[in-house]
Amino acid sequence: MQQDHALEILNSGANVFVTGAPGAGKTYVLNKFIGAARQRGRSVAVTASTGIASTHINGQTIHSWSGVGVATALTDELLKRIRPRRKKAITNTDVLVIDEVSMMSAWLLDMVDHVCRNLRNNPTPFGGLQVVLSGDFFQLPPVTRGSRAGTLVDPLTEQLRRTYFDAGKNPDGFVTQSFAWDQMNVQVCYLTEQHRQDDGQLLTVLTDIREGGVTQEDHNVLRERIGVRPKDDLVAVHLFPVNRQADTLNDAKLADLSESEHAFDATFAGPGPLIDRLRKNVLAPEHLVLKKGAAVMALRNDQEHQFVNGSLGKVTGFAKESKGGWPIVEFDNGHTVIMKPADWQMMDGETVLASVSQVPLRCAWAITIHKSQGMTLDRAVMNLRRTFAPGMGYVALSRVEALDGLYLDDISENAFLVSPEAVSLDADLRAGSKAADAQLADKGSESFSTEEISLF
Repeated sequence: MQQDHALEILNSGANVFVTGAPGAGKTYVLNKFIGAARQRGRSVAVTASTGIASTHINGQTIHSWSGVGVATALTDELLKRIRPRRKKAITNTDVLVIDEVSMMSAWLLDMVDHVCRNLRNNPTPFGGLQVVLSGDFFQLPPVTRGSRAGTLVDPLTEQLRRTYFDAGKNPDGFVTQSFAWDQMNVQVCYLTEQHRQDDGQLLTVLTDIREGGVTQEDHNVLRERIGVRPKDDLVAVHLFPVNRQADTLNDAKLADLSESEHAFDATFAGPGPLIDRLRKNVLAPEHLVLKKGAAVMALRNDQEHQFVNGSLGKVTGFAKESKGGWPIVEFDNGHTVIMKPADWQMMDGETVLASVSQVPLRCAWAITIHKSQGMTLDRAVMNLRRTFAPGMGYVALSRVEALDGLYLDDISENAFLVSPEAVSLDADLRAGSKAADAQLADKGSESFSTEEISLF
């Protein structure tokens, strides 16, 4: 589906799942829709499945917005606690956006659905909200809290989980396994346009992974990148499975530079508990230490389009004439920018709850695969022999735009593992998207509010 068709369906008021391969423009479409909806006076709650993902979109986690927090079951007592804190905000919301839903479990979506119905006093799905989901099931799988498949936490949770099993559903599975999904008449917008500048080889590999048909040619293409290294004057990010490895390399590389240190401390505004959440999830270090020559990565999109989240460059100096002595970064795209502080905000609808201001940079010699999700990197070095979760290899490979930006230390078959459920779902999602596209062409966007398309 083309982006403009997806926007027409979104603007119709339908419940929508926006998906597609990396580079298809999911974030672009989401941002265009949110901006247009707010211009029309609609109150849009922007949330994500994880804290890091929520900071990319200046939103909240869905756990925080809904009030469910870390709970694994919705009880009458929990609803009583949620009501005074969240009723006004949830009642005043018109549109609920949830990003990165690949990491959201079925039972969590159902909990949010029940909270919305109860607080809005409306028995329809999500209490009548327009719900927009976005994500890619081939990326990192659902994050579960306190329970894993086959593990029963307490009698109440056990009873609730059995309702899923009795219905042939997996409570820890994708949101498509939820009871809410069955009732909300989701229109699938599977974006198929590609906006990455690639010669096709890497995209072919990623497509074959998505289709569960990795070929010997795909193996050969990737193995040709083993041992290849970027030129000395080019920055390449090392992607690691765990934080310890990334932090160790960044600290060592920075210490090797003989230049003097320049430190930048973040400033915070808002209640202490909310600030603590931002501290944990904003990728910009609270205490940022840089030196001339440091490899750095931008952590925000620039409104003047000089850099984007994930752009790489080097610190060439510090602006003496500026009050803060802000770092001067020469980005690989040719732009040289004085990097001044940017704000990350935790929003509840259009209300700012808390914010952090910091120079939007971090050292770019290394980052974890998990934290890189949502970024587009010019170059990345990775060892994919020890990836340990389905989708981890796919996320790492899909961070770079083209094969010549990929540098491999090693690779194993684990790197090609994706969720079998994602592979089996993909055909249904594509079929649903084609049906929605055909309906749009036949009857226009107004038809989505009144007619249903059966997907599953």
